[in-house]
Amino acid sequence: MRVEFRRSGGIAGIDMTASVDARELSAEQAQLVAELMSPGTAPAPPPGGAGAPDRFSYELTVTDGERTRTYDWQEAEVPEAVRPLLASLGARARPAPPG
Repeated sequence: MRVEFRRSGGIAGIDMTASVDARELSAEQAQLVAELMSPGTAPAPPPGGAGAPDRFSYELTVTDGERTRTYDWQEAEVPEAVRPLLASLGARARPAPPG
Protein backbone atom coordinates (compact mmCIF):
# COMPACT_ATOMS: atom_id res chain seq x y z
CA MET A 1 0.00 0.00 0.00
CA ARG A 2 1.14 3.48 -0.81
CA VAL A 3 0.48 6.40 1.55
CA GLU A 4 0.52 10.00 0.32
CA PHE A 5 0.52 12.75 2.94
CA ARG A 6 -0.02 16.50 2.56
CA ARG A 7 -0.10 19.09 5.32
CA SER A 8 -1.09 22.59 4.32
CA GLY A 9 -1.87 25.83 6.09
CA GLY A 10 -0.28 26.99 9.30
CA ILE A 11 1.33 30.35 9.88
CA ALA A 12 3.94 29.96 7.13
CA GLY A 13 1.48 28.39 4.67
CA ILE A 14 4.06 25.92 3.35
CA ASP A 15 2.64 22.67 1.99
CA MET A 16 4.56 19.64 3.20
CA THR A 17 4.31 16.24 1.49
CA ALA A 18 5.51 12.71 2.02
CA SER A 19 5.00 9.48 0.14
CA VAL A 20 5.78 6.13 1.75
CA ASP A 21 5.10 2.45 1.37
CA ALA A 22 3.11 1.14 4.33
CA ARG A 23 5.94 -1.37 4.95
CA GLU A 24 8.11 1.60 6.00
CA LEU A 25 5.73 2.39 8.88
CA SER A 26 5.56 0.82 12.31
CA ALA A 27 3.38 -2.30 12.55
CA GLU A 28 0.71 -0.34 14.42
CA GLN A 29 0.66 2.45 11.84
CA ALA A 30 0.62 -0.02 8.93
CA GLN A 31 -2.38 -1.73 10.56
CA LEU A 32 -4.17 1.63 10.82
CA VAL A 33 -3.47 2.31 7.13
CA ALA A 34 -4.96 -1.10 6.25
CA GLU A 35 -8.04 -0.26 8.35
CA LEU A 36 -8.42 3.06 6.53
CA MET A 37 -8.82 1.09 3.28
CA SER A 38 -11.80 -0.83 4.67
CA PRO A 39 -15.17 0.87 4.11
CA GLY A 40 -16.87 2.08 7.26
CA THR A 41 -13.85 1.66 9.54
CA ALA A 42 -12.43 5.18 9.48
CA PRO A 43 -11.90 6.58 12.99
CA ALA A 44 -14.45 9.19 14.00
CA PRO A 45 -13.26 12.77 14.40
CA PRO A 46 -13.36 14.34 17.86
CA PRO A 47 -16.55 16.30 18.64
CA GLY A 48 -16.64 20.00 17.88
CA GLY A 49 -13.67 20.05 15.51
CA ALA A 50 -13.76 23.27 13.53
CA GLY A 51 -11.16 24.96 11.39
CA ALA A 52 -9.38 28.03 12.66
CA PRO A 53 -6.95 30.52 11.15
CA ASP A 54 -3.31 29.40 11.03
CA ARG A 55 -4.21 25.77 11.68
CA PHE A 56 -3.12 22.86 9.54
CA SER A 57 -5.18 20.86 7.07
CA TYR A 58 -4.25 17.26 6.34
CA GLU A 59 -4.86 15.09 3.31
CA LEU A 60 -4.08 11.39 3.47
CA THR A 61 -4.42 9.21 0.37
CA VAL A 62 -4.00 5.46 0.62
CA THR A 63 -3.66 3.36 -2.53
CA ASP A 64 -3.78 -0.43 -2.59
CA GLY A 65 -3.62 -1.71 -6.14
CA GLU A 66 -6.56 -0.12 -7.95
CA ARG A 67 -8.34 1.01 -4.76
CA THR A 68 -7.74 4.53 -3.45
CA ARG A 69 -9.23 6.30 -0.44
CA THR A 70 -8.58 9.92 0.44
CA TYR A 71 -9.23 11.56 3.80
CA ASP A 72 -9.26 15.30 4.48
CA TRP A 73 -9.15 16.71 8.00
CA GLN A 74 -8.77 20.12 9.58
CA GLU A 75 -6.33 20.03 12.50
CA ALA A 76 -9.06 19.94 15.16
CA GLU A 77 -10.95 17.19 13.27
CA VAL A 78 -8.13 14.63 13.13
CA PRO A 79 -9.25 11.43 14.88
CA GLU A 80 -7.12 10.62 17.93
CA ALA A 81 -6.17 7.22 16.48
CA VAL A 82 -4.75 8.89 13.34
CA ARG A 83 -2.64 11.57 15.06
CA PRO A 84 0.48 9.38 15.59
CA LEU A 85 0.41 8.36 11.92
CA LEU A 86 0.17 11.98 10.78
CA ALA A 87 2.99 12.95 13.16
CA SER A 88 5.21 10.20 11.73
CA LEU A 89 4.43 11.19 8.16
CA GLY A 90 4.91 14.86 9.05
CA ALA A 91 8.42 14.09 10.31
CA ARG A 92 9.21 12.58 6.88
CA ALA A 93 7.57 15.38 4.91
CA ARG A 94 9.40 17.88 2.77
CA PRO A 95 8.19 21.12 1.19
CA ALA A 96 5.92 20.44 -1.77
CA PRO A 97 7.34 21.38 -5.14
CA PRO A 98 6.03 24.72 -6.48
CA GLY A 99 3.20 24.44 -8.85
